[in-house]
Amino acid sequence: MKTRITELLGVKYPIQVGTMMHISNAEFVAACANAGVFACMATAMFPDEETLRAELTKVKELTDKPFGVNVSLFPGHDARSVDVTLDIVNEMGVKIIETAGHSPKPHLDKIRSNGAVHVHKCARIRDAVKVDALGVDIISIVGAECGGYPGMEEISTLVLVPEATSQIKAPMFAGGGFCDGKTLMAGLSLGAEGVIMGSRFMNTDECRIHTEAKKRFIAAGLTDTMVIQKSIHSPVRVLQNDWALEIERMEKSGATLEELLPKLSGQLSGEAWTQGGDDAIFPCGQVIGRVKETLSIQALVEKIMAEATEVQSRVAAI
Repeated sequence: MKTRITELLGVKYPIQVGTMMHISNAEFVAACANAGVFACMATAMFPDEETLRAELTKVKELTDKPFGVNVSLFPGHDARSVDVTLDIVNEMGVKIIETAGHSPKPHLDKIRSNGAVHVHKCARIRDAVKVDALGVDIISIVGAECGGYPGMEEISTLVLVPEATSQIKAPMFAGGGFCDGKTLMAGLSLGAEGVIMGSRFMNTDECRIHTEAKKRFIAAGLTDTMVIQKSIHSPVRVLQNDWALEIERMEKSGATLEELLPKLSGQLSGEAWTQGGDDAIFPCGQVIGRVKETLSIQALVEKIMAEATEVQSRVAAI
């Protein structure tokens, strides 16, 4: 299955495993790459410069397939400056760089200095149009169903993607609601040239989240996520648990950012993801309601692509 995205990235399938803080480490990214899909290591997980270099070295030891790195442009997400992180990434010879958050314009020279393919992720069409004009190689856009940051406008993927593809020239990844062969083919039909699947890949053998979290996702229904942080204009879709419901209550009561911050702690989330427990927020998409098994990454990719082939044949026969 070839698209402009598979050709640009050198991957077998038009699927990106969404970059996930506390999760997208060397082992996970390499397993995705070896299965023929695209994944990025989250550089913000490794705030020490030497630790980041060591993790990038580890990815290269575990796979000879293409992989990328995510460099967050959100304020406060990375202990280093963006320029320092990009310097390390370039030094290590990484050829695919994903950015997300603020405009990448101030950093384009460093991103392009080693000839890297540049992927930028956004949630609004107007942002996609702006980065398209900057010459970004691949644009990712996510609908309201996605885990993590869906944007304030809350436009569903089904509406957002075809409109976005009509306004930009660069090939596009679509995110939000994708988890299997059916939704992969739907995304391609909407005009995207690849899809992002993040939450579905949490329930894989190689994903480092705790067994409790994987069981929780399998038990979850379609309505078991919620969007918090709207009051601070930084919405996040998370698993609906007592912790998230308390945040929602605080927001409705007019809590300030300073009052909310202890509940939004990334450190708490990181510890809960890997060590178990429920006292934290767990970013994830609505598709967790459709996840009913834990597979190896290789087996999951094979299952997705087999279903996509079936869908392609069925539609062609109509």
